[in-house]
Amino acid sequence: MPSCGGRHELDSYSRTAETGDLAANLFRKYPRLEWLIPALFCAVLVGQLLLSSRHLSRTADEATHLYSGYRYLKCGDLSVSPEHPPFAKVIAAAPLLTMNFTVDCAPVKGDGVQQSLASLTWLYSQKWLVALTCGRMAASIFTVTLCVLVWITARRMFGAVTAIFASLLLIFEPNVLAYGSLVLTDIPVTCMMLFAVLCFYRWVKHRTLTFLLLTALAAGLTLLTKHSGAIVMPVLVVLAITDGFIQSRGDRPNWKVALDNVLAVAFICVVATGIIWTGYGMRFAMHPTGSHLADATLPEPSSANGVGLQFEKHSLLPRPYVQGFGTALTLSNRDSVVFVAGKIYLHAPWFATAFNFLIHNTTAMLGMIVMALFGIAITLQQQLRERLFLLVPLVVYLAVCVNASRNVSIRYLLPMLPFLLIAVADGCMALGRRVRWVKYALPCLIVLHASSSLRAYPNYLSYANELWGGPARAYQYLPWLDTGQAYLEAKVYLEQHPQGNCWFITGWQWDPAFNTLPCQTFGLYLPQEIPSRVHGTIIVSSTLLTDVRPAEREVSAAFENATPVDHIGGSALLVYKGDFDTSLDSAVGERNLATYSFGVGHFAEALQHGRRAVDLGPASAITHADLCFFLAHSQLDEALTECYAARNLMLHDPLREEQIRKQYLQSLDLSIAALRKRYQLIYGRDPEIASSGDNPKR
Repeated sequence: MPSCGGRHELDSYSRTAETGDLAANLFRKYPRLEWLIPALFCAVLVGQLLLSSRHLSRTADEATHLYSGYRYLKCGDLSVSPEHPPFAKVIAAAPLLTMNFTVDCAPVKGDGVQQSLASLTWLYSQKWLVALTCGRMAASIFTVTLCVLVWITARRMFGAVTAIFASLLLIFEPNVLAYGSLVLTDIPVTCMMLFAVLCFYRWVKHRTLTFLLLTALAAGLTLLTKHSGAIVMPVLVVLAITDGFIQSRGDRPNWKVALDNVLAVAFICVVATGIIWTGYGMRFAMHPTGSHLADATLPEPSSANGVGLQFEKHSLLPRPYVQGFGTALTLSNRDSVVFVAGKIYLHAPWFATAFNFLIHNTTAMLGMIVMALFGIAITLQQQLRERLFLLVPLVVYLAVCVNASRNVSIRYLLPMLPFLLIAVADGCMALGRRVRWVKYALPCLIVLHASSSLRAYPNYLSYANELWGGPARAYQYLPWLDTGQAYLEAKVYLEQHPQGNCWFITGWQWDPAFNTLPCQTFGLYLPQEIPSRVHGTIIVSSTLLTDVRPAEREVSAAFENATPVDHIGGSALLVYKGDFDTSLDSAVGERNLATYSFGVGHFAEALQHGRRAVDLGPASAITHADLCFFLAHSQLDEALTECYAARNLMLHDPLREEQIRKQYLQSLDLSIAALRKRYQLIYGRDPEIASSGDNPKR
């Protein structure tokens, strides 16, 4: 006996199918008309990107990526930011060639902070605003391409209606709008990975050499865009095997079809390797001269994995690519102290990544994901191949990310987003064909999705959905919301709210004064004298308040228990008013002045600033360690005392990340051993310094 409502469901499905057939017939008759739809979507997306990027100041890593890409184009040098492959950086920096900016082509040495400072010095010595704008416009090409690829993928797999649905979700997706115009590698690798999967899907259906070569090209560009793009290879392998077993090929056994698919992936891998070598200029070393000066600044690949050492030993891949991959693995496998859901955890909790995903997506999107799961579950056998080509990349990528680190930021989850959006569109449409109210609810959910995103404009980088209070409350639950993007908004805010006495505290390497803010600025890396007490209006980077690293927590200590009176850039910057004890900030300023003085050879001034920093921050392990370094050149016994003091403070800090604690302790132990050896050589006896665990004697 047919179930109640069966005829209604059948009629609903028929009407939907009829509508789809009418649209399909119209598009077949007028093929150019169909492309007006994705063109309109791209125009809406570009408009949002251009309007929002006007409000964004330079964010973290943008200067480094521009400098790295420009150096590669002008000098062939790869010594800046080798942990990121060059493809996306070169595309962003290409417009700068017409401006003929000056650049020193000598290899750049130093760690990430030093390279960042060198990049900032280069950018701000040029017409930096023009350079940044041009770089962002070039980087936005990847976002527009992503929109086109989402349309093509959904259209080829499920039809025009699903393609319209998926494209609407994409162009109002706050996380795409957040990173779509920035000179970063997250959106580019998202675009290239979808391109690779789409081409492979077309190959398994038609098995032509053209689609096979296109897949190899797309896979190679994915690897050449970001190291996390390497996940595209296991994704293709899984797709090759599963597709072989779900599709019937006449008299051929499924295992033979799967084997053919895997062999095709092997061919793709070989061609992709050649594309990597081409992208690196067919050169093993980082610099055209063959110099390995810059290579010494990176950890050996063997420290991350043994495979990397073999690749480098046999010159199978360019040295900067292998070493950059090792650095990326080292960073991604760090299970550390984290700020999640308003609390600090000594180890990332199991729900950290899921929480980041839930709070960064609109409530309408979350509802549609649930509906799509039901829709796909009840129609699983329909278009099984297409759904596997969406779900396999999504599941594999998520599994790798979660296994690498249990606290994955939303920007690192972006490569799974287009597959998710198309799957959501497909699942919701499938459910709408069987449940009448769903097809009426879906337009409402799309409108809610778009309105939630538009309400956050232009503060997409600090987006949180309404269930968590929106962007203005996001800092209470999420870390790293300020990446330097809100300085222009801060300038507008201060013009609208004139302040008599204003201070600006940043955690980044650059001075906010570059944006002509009418405030006295100080921060983590700025060599400036800071008063031990400030009064008035203080604007603080929310990243400092949610960071768990030693130096950042010292800078934000005065504001941990205070309540902000306002927010800027969503909640990227927090506004405080009142009187605050900033003695630890003052110690940081003295420490920065000491480092600067020591670097230019003013050793007496460095010692003076270093001792003043210890007086202001006697409980700071970093301050004692820095003074130990400054004293090591002249006063060995006092240097040892300071090193032991730093070691004891580091050992007894309850909120110190274990990985950072080990690094500090290893560095301090090496310094102590070297100082003791020098003391013995000079004085012929052991220094009279107490061992670790006791209070050192002076």
